Amino acid sequence: MRRILVVDLLGGLGDLIMVLPSVHALAEAHPDAELTVLTHALGAPLLAHDPAVTAVRTADKHDERAAVEQALAELAPDLVVTTTRFDGIGDLVESDARTRGTRAVANLWRRPPADEKVGERYQRILAAEGVIADRVRPPRVVLTAEERASGRRALVSAEWHRRHWASETPHARSRDTPSPDPGPLGRSPTVLVPDAGMAVKRWPARRWAALASTLPGPVLSVGPVEGATELPPTDLRGLAARFAAVGEAGGVVVGPDTGPVRLAAAVGARTVALFGPTAASRYGLEEGTNLQGLPECPHREPTAITEQVCWWEARCPLASEPACLLDLPVERVREQVVRTGG
Repeated sequence: MRRILVVDLLGGLGDLIMVLPSVHALAEAHPDAELTVLTHALGAPLLAHDPAVTAVRTADKHDERAAVEQALAELAPDLVVTTTRFDGIGDLVESDARTRGTRAVANLWRRPPADEKVGERYQRILAAEGVIADRVRPPRVVLTAEERASGRRALVSAEWHRRHWASETPHARSRDTPSPDPGPLGRSPTVLVPDAGMAVKRWPARRWAALASTLPGPVLSVGPVEGATELPPTDLRGLAARFAAVGEAGGVVVGPDTGPVRLAAAVGARTVALFGPTAASRYGLEEGTNLQGLPECPHREPTAITEQVCWWEARCPLASEPACLLDLPVERVREQVVRTGG
């Protein structure tokens, strides 16, 4: 086998992270093949420096089918694996394989059980197809040594500024204050990730503030949280490096079912993920703590998430705020964060 093409155009950062174990398994099973990943530009940086990936191609939103057609024509892959079936992409991949007498695995969503995680399901289907070894792997994002060192420096600097701000008068405070030798972190940090791509996935802001006020040690955040020190903006790989530093320091990353929390787990950080409309049994982190709110919700569809009323109406049918996330009280989350960090 000379060329492998993996297509993931589902649109979310988390979707790409869930297929990474399959990418790595394919590279391991076919070490002499060139492996190309076709994805959206948003997640493409995660594949930089990954020894399993020979090349990355990107597709524009709403032009995905054309990008797949072009990749098939230019690469003539011996094997195509796709997570993506919308716009006839699955049928296109299968038809191309039949025409050229090659292989395609174009439906990784076949008959999903409600209690099997998506990324693990992908791998089991590929193993049943005989294209990878029958072993389930967790997601991993590869960082360079320099990126990891930069992440450590950024985390230490943020904590130094937090301590400095606490000791200075308001008139003396400045984010530009240098920290020539901040030294190591005093205690393991907690990093809060309050945002999610959909409102129905977000824990209320007042609860993030309450959590921040009760946690021990440094409390940092990606995005604004009252009572937490917001980390300066960075790019996707910079964020991954900071999360890796949190993991090295024994800290915890907390957030909803969103790509950055999956990224944190994929670089080795301890994680606590808050699941509301999505079922943790299907979409939970392979490594980390998954807290499911309102497990008995009558509207949840674990194997058909896009058919849920809260998904296509973008609002909860049970309450003015997502009832499933309101079912996760601050004390329960705090208790799990402290236990995970311990």
